[in-house]
Amino acid sequence: MKPFSFLSFAFVLAGIVTAASAYSQACVDSTLIDPNAICPALWAPVCGCDGVTYGNDCEAVNMGGMTSWVDGECTGTSQDCLDLGGIDFGACDMAMGVVLINGSCQFLSGCGWEVGGVDYSPYFFVSEEECTSNCGSEVECIDPSLADPLVDCDIFDPSPVCGCDSLTHFNECVVTYVDWVSEYSLGACPGDCYDASRIVEGMNCPEQSDPVCGCDSVTYNNACEAWYSGGLAQWTEGPCETSGIIQHTASTRLHVAPNPSNGVFLISELHPAAPWQVYNATGTLVLQGRGPLANASLSAGCYILHSEGFLPTRLVVQ
Repeated sequence: MKPFSFLSFAFVLAGIVTAASAYSQACVDSTLIDPNAICPALWAPVCGCDGVTYGNDCEAVNMGGMTSWVDGECTGTSQDCLDLGGIDFGACDMAMGVVLINGSCQFLSGCGWEVGGVDYSPYFFVSEEECTSNCGSEVECIDPSLADPLVDCDIFDPSPVCGCDSLTHFNECVVTYVDWVSEYSLGACPGDCYDASRIVEGMNCPEQSDPVCGCDSVTYNNACEAWYSGGLAQWTEGPCETSGIIQHTASTRLHVAPNPSNGVFLISELHPAAPWQVYNATGTLVLQGRGPLANASLSAGCYILHSEGFLPTRLVVQ
């Protein structure tokens, strides 16, 4: 159990939220679990209300039965800023601490920190000030009232902006009406070049040639290709000037079989001596080799396969 000093909360007992009376929705809804659901092979991690990291929101719902989650991998600490508004901690008067509830930091009472076999004690704060300091900016940054289903954003014309959530978003329209971010600045967030979650296979980008030089020193046919095929957030207009740069187009993509695999896969179109590299979702090189056959000792997850002369290819290891 979390070592709180209950005396420090005595003066606020009258204002403490009682979990059972305020929240009826459980974290896990078993009716949402669908083992036959086909989720995209996309690494866009979310931290479920059960404290487990899922590959994307589709997996959180269909594999975990999650009713709520936050973007990003779980850290197992209060820094995750999990919104526990859907957790029923019981109708007891025990002061448990401060937690993020339905978008705001509130004192909470209940019967204990363990619910359904999940220990939620790491996600509580000692004071409202500590909660606001860690999660307040996130709460104020996301404004659901900005959602407007009548606005049709252009999903083929990236013009990255950096949101107050410290994430790079596609353009001003998407960041406002789709992602509900209240404040942003023009341009990608500092240091953000590559992110595997931006890669979408089969995205029909415009075919017209309007080359850009990506932050990976590769020339892409246009900005749409740089975002969806290269996973990039930064580029400059015009082709790269560095000698030997490969002009990437939508038709030059490696074929991997099987995909998903258990780590053994065949890369088509590769010369026996051609080098290739595998990067994880954070852009870190985890494997490299030559030739068409790979026997990779990789943990289950989503990776990106690179080889000079070809567009990046998503690789799934089960």
